[in-house]
Amino acid sequence: MSKKLICSLVLVVVLIISLAAACAKPAPAPSPAPAPAPAEPEEVIEWVGQAHDEAGQRAYEHFVYVANMVAEASDGRLVFKPNPAGAIAPTTEELDAVNDGTIDYARTATAYWAGIWPAAPSFTFTVAGLSPMEQMAWWVGGGGKQLAEKMVQDYNVKIFCGQFRTPEVFLHTTVPLKSVDDIKGLKIRTAGDDGTIFSQMGAAVTMLPGGEVYEAMQRGVIDAAQLTGPAGNWDLALQEVADYVYLSPVRQPAETVHNIINKEKWNALPPSLQKLVQEIFFAEAVSWYTQVMSFDIEAVKKFKDYGNTVEPPPQDLVDELVRLADKFYEEKGAEDALFAEVYNSIRQYREDVREAWPRL
Repeated sequence: MSKKLICSLVLVVVLIISLAAACAKPAPAPSPAPAPAPAEPEEVIEWVGQAHDEAGQRAYEHFVYVANMVAEASDGRLVFKPNPAGAIAPTTEELDAVNDGTIDYARTATAYWAGIWPAAPSFTFTVAGLSPMEQMAWWVGGGGKQLAEKMVQDYNVKIFCGQFRTPEVFLHTTVPLKSVDDIKGLKIRTAGDDGTIFSQMGAAVTMLPGGEVYEAMQRGVIDAAQLTGPAGNWDLALQEVADYVYLSPVRQPAETVHNIINKEKWNALPPSLQKLVQEIFFAEAVSWYTQVMSFDIEAVKKFKDYGNTVEPPPQDLVDELVRLADKFYEEKGAEDALFAEVYNSIRQYREDVREAWPRL
């Protein structure tokens, strides 16, 4: 084979090898995709609120606890900023403050709204009315919530349960009560239907914010007061200014306070946060009832150890209170259609429940 031919064959082989190598070479790696833009942080919604409870009261501490629960459960998306009674709006005027947007939410007693709706106190309590468990069940499944919503429908507020509480103290007094006659001329602080009834029995009734009761009793401006249950009244130091503690579930068998939220703020809240708030409100309202029962049992012992006289009120006083309450509610029902609807609902529910369970 000639040298020329050999060289040609070598060149062909080299060319073939070069082409094969070029084909086997991997394709260049694609350019990396651009990094995604950082996600926008979720909006933090902040609401300012006020309780009708004084700073230092256990009920107010619970108000703060609920605010912390909302912040934690929402991963900080919804932040409640709680304040005690009178911090922003005048105490007992939380409804107006929420309605006009001065505050975003509040916990308060509907009994303070009697000047707007005669039926309002019935959502806090009725004299000789529902027990705490009955009140809770009426609110959830007996029509109570729907009637409360109907009542406030023209206001810029949404209403929810806030706390279910044990029966209030019947009365703290600076003088002993031996019979119904001792009510005549007695200067009583109260806020509710019982005030009207006590007035019919001859008492001089006045309404004072809870924080003013201690000084009023100390100075003799009032002789008697009802505020809340034994634990709350112990925290307000009423044992120091009232020697007599009368306990009975008849005057106020239960106490329900309510959370209210500015309706515009509520409607702007995402549905997931609305659901979260509703669930926490109800769960904590029930939880508070179990807690305050223990507090009250302990407080009754404290009143006795302090030296206060702790006993039931005279039976003739209780009987007269119930008699006048029945008459009072019938008269109010004849004057106001909504009141009649609410009270008849309560009365019918009480009858239905007690037909099955005399004590619940």
